[in-house]
Amino acid sequence: MTDLSVVIPVYDEEESLPPLWAELCPVLDQLGVTFEVVFVDDGSRDRSAEVVRAFHESDKRVRLVRLKTNGGET
Repeated sequence: MTDLSVVIPVYDEEESLPPLWAELCPVLDQLGVTFEVVFVDDGSRDRSAEVVRAFHESDKRVRLVRLKTNGGET
């Protein structure tokens, strides 16, 4: 069971994802709880989804939800 789920919306964030993950992961590790990070790709046109898939390859706590089209702000 996961104690904490962090949901991160993503739209054309290919370049900002690696530094975000590099800062976020150590902070979450220090909490001492089980966690998952769910990146929700809102129809990105860049390589955002591929970047998140690479995170998942090295850390199975990462999940990707990919939307086919951009839903915009709610």
